[in-house]
Amino acid sequence: MEEMTTLKSIRFVNRDLLKYVALFLMVTGHLLIYTGIEHYSFIPSPLVQFFVYGALFAPPTFFFFISEGFIHTRSRKKYAIRLAIIAVITQIPFYFCHFSDEPIWKMLTEWNIMASLLAGLLVLMVWESKLNIKLRIFLMLLITGATFLIVSEWMIFAPVAIFLLYILRDKPYWRLFALELLYLIHQFIINGFVLLLNINCFGSFIAETCAMFVITFFYNGKKGHFPKFSKWIFYVFYPAHLIAAILINTFVF
Repeated sequence: MEEMTTLKSIRFVNRDLLKYVALFLMVTGHLLIYTGIEHYSFIPSPLVQFFVYGALFAPPTFFFFISEGFIHTRSRKKYAIRLAIIAVITQIPFYFCHFSDEPIWKMLTEWNIMASLLAGLLVLMVWESKLNIKLRIFLMLLITGATFLIVSEWMIFAPVAIFLLYILRDKPYWRLFALELLYLIHQFIINGFVLLLNINCFGSFIAETCAMFVITFFYNGKKGHFPKFSKWIFYVFYPAHLIAAILINTFVF
């Protein structure tokens, strides 16, 4: 009984707080990266590294919120449309942050993470549909494979993560294990098939691990005081922080 009480007492992180922490780390880390770390020599290097890798606290957190949003939203169709609209809007500043020296058609061939979040939501919609199981699996694989073809951020891994978060929502420790394994594989692949042998792989994996530990052990599932504001803030913040990086590069650096 005391153990259960202790576990409940440490679950102090509500939906708003978790989202704001993820946004803060994402925005801070991305601004450092997109505007050039070399411009911030006045900031202690360990602190810069903390925020650069800390930005990877955000993707696992927002994968989780897609799986949660799928359960709680009043209209899954409208939810998907919102994500699609933001993905298209975000693609413009995303291009200038990543590919400004490359041909404009690059904007159509490598997509931002919003496209991957949309793919994850579509996978859940197919899974919960009344279609034949074989057709459902085929469509889910098709949607997941599409993220590879359009080279969206976290391609393949994002829809898989969102699906695992959804189907294991009532098994938090299995969910933690499955997602940690997935993120370990992700880092292994994107860091040139090395496993925690360099700072990029290790730092990124630690940030992703922290996100999952907060969700598993500290998140209480409550909305917070400003649910409507926190619902829309991510849609605004994601393209806005990329635009901010472009403006800083243009007028400051």
